[in-house]
Parts: sequence; structure tokens; C-alpha cells
Amino acid sequence: MQRILKAVVTWTGRAEMVLTMILLLLIVATISMQIVARYVFSAPVPWMEESVMIMFIYVTLLAASVVAKEKRHIVVDLFPDGPVARGLGVIMSVLTIATLVLILSAIGPIITVEMRRNTVSLPWNFPLAWYNSYPLIYCFCSIILAITYDLIFERKTAQEALV
Repeated sequence: MQRILKAVVTWTGRAEMVLTMILLLLIVATISMQIVARYVFSAPVPWMEESVMIMFIYVTLLAASVVAKEKRHIVVDLFPDGPVARGLGVIMSVLTIATLVLILSAIGPIITVEMRRNTVSLPWNFPLAWYNSYPLIYCFCSIILAITYDLIFERKTAQEALV
């Protein structure tokens, strides 16, 4: 069970990292193309800003998921080692999971509204939920999976990355 769960978390973390790097390269390329189109050819492409915004949302959420797996998020260590630190870590992990589950349980009505609204300037229109709520759901589920692995199978060191 531990090997399977670790393999799933590790594989998804690596896939998220690769996708994040690809999206960052696409953002840089798209912004560069927009600069050239606007200032060299005096013909800005209207859909490029919205596409960069969508890619930025995906990059942010995927990076948050990767950071949770690698335990590279911001930590304030009042009690760096020992049972107090472990107890607080368990409490914070349980609170994080509870918070994410609570948010996920309330996202249904939001998706209903977002499915009625479409993108504005892209060459093809699709519902806002495709880049607002669905990536958020994936990111939260991925973080919950990583934290659950941490709770069940405690890592040997605080900085042992899964990815």
C-alpha cells in the first residue's frame, strides 16, 4: 500500500513539475510574441493576454501541488524537533485536509455558474470552470493525497521530497 501510494504521489508530482515548466516556457514565449507583435508590427493579438492569464492560473496551482509534495512551503519552526513539533505538524495537516475538503464540498454551485460563462477573447470559447474550478479541484485533491501520505507514512526527515 505504501509503495503504491508513494508511486502515485511521486508520479503525479513529476508530471505536475514537467507541466509547470512547459507552461512557464509557453508564458514566456507568448509574452515575447505579444511584445514583438505589438511594438514591431503594431498589431497586438487580443487573445494572448487571456491565454497567459489562464496558463498562469494553471502554473500557480500546479506549483502549489508540487511544493506540497516536496515540503518546500513556508514553515515557521517554533519547535524544530521533538514530539511537540510532530504533534503540531499532525494537527496542521489534519486542519489543512479539513479546510481543502470543506472548500471542495462547496465548489459545486460555483462550477454551475462558471459553466454558463465563457472566455472572452480566445479564438475558441470554453467555460470559465475549465480554468478556474477544475484546476483548483485537481490541485486540492493532489495536495490532500500528498498530506495523507505524510500523515500515514511519516517521512524520515522533514525535507524528504516525494518528487
